[in-house]
Amino acid sequence: MGVANHIDPLSLEQAEGVLSVLPTGAMFVEKNGKILTSNLLLSNVLDKNQATLIGLDANDLIFSSLGKSFQRYITEFFDSSCNQKIEAPQHFYMTSSSDQSVSISMGLTSLKIANSECVLISLANANNRIEGDLLVERSIEAAPHGILIVNNSGLVTFANQSLCECFGYSKDDVLGKNLGMLLPHRYRHNHQTQRESFWQDPSVRMMGSGRDLTALHADGREFPVEVGLSPLNVEQKLTLVTLTDITVRKRMELELKEINTNLEEFTYVASHDLRTPLRGISDLLEWIKEDIGPGIQDEVSKNIERISIRTSRMEQMIENLLAYAKAGKLSSEIQEINISELTDDILTFLGIPSSFVVSTDFKVKKLIGTQVPLETVLRNLISNAVNHHDKDHGNIHISSSIDNSMVKFSIADDGPGIPEGAKTRIFKLFQSIGSNNKSSSGIGLSASRRLTETHGGKIDVENTDQGATFHVWWPRFIRKDTHD
Repeated sequence: MGVANHIDPLSLEQAEGVLSVLPTGAMFVEKNGKILTSNLLLSNVLDKNQATLIGLDANDLIFSSLGKSFQRYITEFFDSSCNQKIEAPQHFYMTSSSDQSVSISMGLTSLKIANSECVLISLANANNRIEGDLLVERSIEAAPHGILIVNNSGLVTFANQSLCECFGYSKDDVLGKNLGMLLPHRYRHNHQTQRESFWQDPSVRMMGSGRDLTALHADGREFPVEVGLSPLNVEQKLTLVTLTDITVRKRMELELKEINTNLEEFTYVASHDLRTPLRGISDLLEWIKEDIGPGIQDEVSKNIERISIRTSRMEQMIENLLAYAKAGKLSSEIQEINISELTDDILTFLGIPSSFVVSTDFKVKKLIGTQVPLETVLRNLISNAVNHHDKDHGNIHISSSIDNSMVKFSIADDGPGIPEGAKTRIFKLFQSIGSNNKSSSGIGLSASRRLTETHGGKIDVENTDQGATFHVWWPRFIRKDTHD
């Protein structure tokens, strides 16, 4: 939309030359609305012969959806001493020979051609722009999180359906109202000051970083939210506000915190209130042995030994419980891990019997991550492959490969396998499956799953033709949600 300017008089030939070089459809229209001449681009837009446009009344071609005649716009344009802009140009459209409406953007410039007062009307097809505006509007309306626009007075000028549903209001309830209606009462008195502070340094930001923000539902209850602010129009001080209801996430965080707190309390009791008396029992047994001396009966000696063994097992179980509790804590020591060297260290530490053959196939040689928890998981699985084997000899195959964003570790054995009904149960605390008489605390697999999931991975088991294979998916890349 252009501002009218005075230009020196042109001849008709000069006017036609001007039109021929313009990049948009254009025409010269006399003050009475008659088309003096036009260019080829305009005839293409309207699908009309260029010659037939000459002499036509522009009012028969250009319309306004606002109901105001185009002739009136021209008259007001000349009456404004060539200084007035056309209002709402986006509401103009033209009709083609096939009766199709073409939305247009339009600018006016006044000048004299020969002895006639004319306006140069340049047109641009605005259909694409309007379709783009509609697409943006529909996208915002369909957004899964709440979006609203607030003006400098704190009034809501736009709100999408998600925002209204989040607060339990209709659009009529929100539009034109002060944003304060969506805030808890204790925040409202300071809201104006916060808006002014935002516009002193307008920028895209999250609101209330480090604070527990809440909003006010229509039913009077508060709910936790995350709020983003974006300056939309600096001159008019329009602010785009995005809002997400995080009630479900907060509830899950509280439940998880409560579970972890209960676990920590339990492990404290186990370590303090149980381990201490067990050590006292062990001391008493030693004193009894000393008091009885070397002449102790065989049966009594065996019973004392049984008590000592069971006491030791109880102490070991407590240690395992503490290890399980610690398994849920994230390790943040990031380093390059050489998988082959890590596996060699594990095998050396475990002291695998020579009757077992261990083979490896590492397609992934190295990764960046946390070594201690990964080492713990692999050590537990390799140890299980030996301890729960149904023979005193066997084969264990350890491999690594890339699986999307994960490194997939597989520990396969040729043992008895896992009963189908026990595949899920073996990862639970104090659960142990085996066909031999070897003792097991039922902690290792549970702790392995806890460690793996805490560090962003997963663990599973499957039976094969010759035994069982445990799979561990460990992140190849460091993630913000699992490492700060």
